[in-house]
Amino acid sequence: MPPLFRSSNSRGETQPMVAPKKPNSLENVKAVVFDFDGTLAVLNLDFGVMREQVFNLLKVFGVHEEMIKERYLLEIIDEAYPILEERSPSDAMAFYQKAHQILQEIELTAAGEGRTLPGTERMLMTLREKGVKVGIVTRNCEDAVRRVFPNIDEYCDVFISRNSIKKVKPHPDHLTSAMKALNVNGEEAVMVGDHILDIQAGKAVGMKTVGVLTGRTKREEFEKAGADCVLTAAPEICTLWEKEPADSTRGWGK
Repeated sequence: MPPLFRSSNSRGETQPMVAPKKPNSLENVKAVVFDFDGTLAVLNLDFGVMREQVFNLLKVFGVHEEMIKERYLLEIIDEAYPILEERSPSDAMAFYQKAHQILQEIELTAAGEGRTLPGTERMLMTLREKGVKVGIVTRNCEDAVRRVFPNIDEYCDVFISRNSIKKVKPHPDHLTSAMKALNVNGEEAVMVGDHILDIQAGKAVGMKTVGVLTGRTKREEFEKAGADCVLTAAPEICTLWEKEPADSTRGWGK
């Protein structure tokens, strides 16, 4: 495998640099930041319906699907905005508001039947009892999250939904805002999530990363994305402070 970076020594000679080894403990970790849907809770969102309705709205505003390069809905809406703004700022704003209304309505409907995953509340309490700060960051709207988890503020030190940030994960601003509120840096924090986006977001800001198998992402996909650890479910993270897990599914730094 070729070196990831190259540098020069004091004589100006170019030398290869290797990537740092993955950590093998949580000794220096002061905070854990969790994704919400699929990690701490289940909302059963129909992303196919959401996508279809957003693209139908794009057609109404004269934006063709082939003009859009982004894959994810929030980014698709953001990409379409400047396209429309060049034609009509009022159309751009109308599209933006209607698109987000579509997402919010579907999320709120799903949240009505949503639930936190088993062991979520106890895990969050246990981490805080251990002196570990807890953050929750999500691409979901705040109202949907609070419908599923009404007392969320009692279980975490910071909660940042998409309504509270301009750029959501995997954009660095989402996690750096959480770390700032928690008063930690990347080396002192862990990002836990059920999607590759969570791993990408955590790695981008220097956090340790944990994938959980309660969503649709498989262990092999997490490993390929560079997750430091893969757990069956988020509550297992509490055991990582107690002892080094033996199997590769839960082994930190495997």
